[in-house]
Amino acid sequence: MKNVLTIADKCLIAILLVLSGTGIILSFVMFPAYGDTKAEVRVNGTLIKVMALRPGYHEEYRIGGLTEYNIVEALDGKVRIRQDDSPRQIAVQTGWISKPPQQIVCVPYRVVITLVSSKPSDIDDIVR
Repeated sequence: MKNVLTIADKCLIAILLVLSGTGIILSFVMFPAYGDTKAEVRVNGTLIKVMALRPGYHEEYRIGGLTEYNIVEALDGKVRIRQDDSPRQIAVQTGWISKPPQQIVCVPYRVVITLVSSKPSDIDDIVR
C-alpha cells in the first residue's frame, strides 16, 4: 500500500502540533493555578474556618453573636476583618493581607487569621 500522507500533510501536522504545544505552555504561564493560599481563622487557638483565597472569590464569615463579634471578609485573594465591636478597632485597621505568613490578630476576642500556603515564602524563619 502506498503512503497516504504527502509532505504537505506532514508539515501541516507538525505545525498544528507546535501551535497546540505553544498554546498549552502559554496557558500555564499566563494563567497560573490559584487557590493555593488559604486563610485559617482561629478562635482561642481552635481552627473554626478555612477560607480559600483566589481571584473572583468573595466570602464573609461572622464570628460571635450580637455583641463581641468579628466579620471576616475574603475578596480577590486577600482577607481582612471588615467589622468588629472591639473598643480600639486595631484588627479592622490592619486592613487587607494577601501574602503568607501575614496575620491579623484581634486580642479582645482571641481571633487570629493566618495566611498559609504550600509554596515557599521569602521569609527564612519566624521566631515565636
